[in-house]
Amino acid sequence: MSHDIEFVYFDLGNVLLAFDPNIAYRNLAERFDIVVDQPWAAVYESGAQDRFEHGELSGEEFAEQIRQAVSLNADQMPTPEILDAVSDMFTPINSMAAVLNAVQSRGLGVGLLSNTCHAHWDWICRQPFYLNEFRFDVTILSFEIGSMKPDQKIYHAAEQKSGVSAGSLLFLDDKQENVDAAVARKWNAVRCHGGPEASLALQDYQVLESSF
Repeated sequence: MSHDIEFVYFDLGNVLLAFDPNIAYRNLAERFDIVVDQPWAAVYESGAQDRFEHGELSGEEFAEQIRQAVSLNADQMPTPEILDAVSDMFTPINSMAAVLNAVQSRGLGVGLLSNTCHAHWDWICRQPFYLNEFRFDVTILSFEIGSMKPDQKIYHAAEQKSGVSAGSLLFLDDKQENVDAAVARKWNAVRCHGGPEASLALQDYQVLESSF
């Protein structure tokens, strides 16, 4: 099958970096000697994480939700330590470094399209990850756009920034609802995880000639 792909968007979590929210909350429990269930409920069940990734909460406001849930103050739980604890859950999928470079070396645009919050992105940018050595042509982050996949607003922003037509875009994401939203805009999109699955998807669309 022939495809005329000009620009490839990659999701962050589980495509470029593996992550586990359970690790984040174990970090909090161990660092501040608290019960994991309390901050988990305060963040996820309350919708605070969602609002943080929409850019509706500041880091301080997000941290305060956790402090209130465990009945501790800012001296006992400083905001920077909270934000780093809940962000220290990402590990690089190292084979994706070669994939990104190979796609870009073919003259295609390469972008990042992710639902994430300021705290997670800030922590990632301070790590010695391959991701920070790569130069994306476009970076679309939900907390900056004020919209999260699968909402159409974030796809519209990504489409505009890419500078190519919808049919020339390829998007790799680990969630089916995000892939479906991209397809609804006439993008090419594949649900996959980083590593062999992503490499095979790129071969299927003739973006890569071999696996990495």
